[in-house]
Amino acid sequence: MRARFLILISAAVFAALGAAGCGGITKKYPERSYYMFEVPPVEKVAAPVKGAVAQVWKFNVSPGSDGKEFIYRVDDISYESDFYNQFFRPPGSLLTEMTIRWLADTGIFEEVISSLGQGFASYYVQSNVVELYGDYRGAPAAVMTIQFFLLEYTPESEYGDSTGIIFNKTYSSSVPIPTASAPDLMRGWNTALGEIYGQFLEDLKLYVKPFPETAAVN
Repeated sequence: MRARFLILISAAVFAALGAAGCGGITKKYPERSYYMFEVPPVEKVAAPVKGAVAQVWKFNVSPGSDGKEFIYRVDDISYESDFYNQFFRPPGSLLTEMTIRWLADTGIFEEVISSLGQGFASYYVQSNVVELYGDYRGAPAAVMTIQFFLLEYTPESEYGDSTGIIFNKTYSSSVPIPTASAPDLMRGWNTALGEIYGQFLEDLKLYVKPFPETAAVN
């Protein structure tokens, strides 16, 4: 009888522990959040440059920033990644698509196509993301640095592999943000991207010229 009583007590204890494990003391982990780039509407140029068609190549991203996880700089030599706050897709892909749409919205080119697009291009835009992180060494800031290359088609090369570089320039922006939260960091990056786009557009106005129609024969 005593042995049966002990068995019943043990079964009750294990049942209680199982119930606690399935209910009250289950550890709840935070859910991951995903973000994408957005920029304010751009002010269009008066008219597109005659014959100018741009092809945007896929963005290259520095090895430290090419993943989807947000990166934070915590001191002069240390960086941390955030598993729970990420870009919806790798930042290089997002920025490539964003730049194609943004360039088309500016109206400076008659047409803007991706690197997979069909058709003749007179200009090529190549980009490198050099820096993309939240700077948390002091007052928080969203840091972004992008290097843009503008290349021009040369008739000697049917496929554009001998294109000449017209200019290349590195644009940097560090935008103060109110808190070190992921939403504020994403808003800061969007502001930084808008500033960089604005500077890039001013340079494009200086270098993009009407393209001779005779050169547009593929």
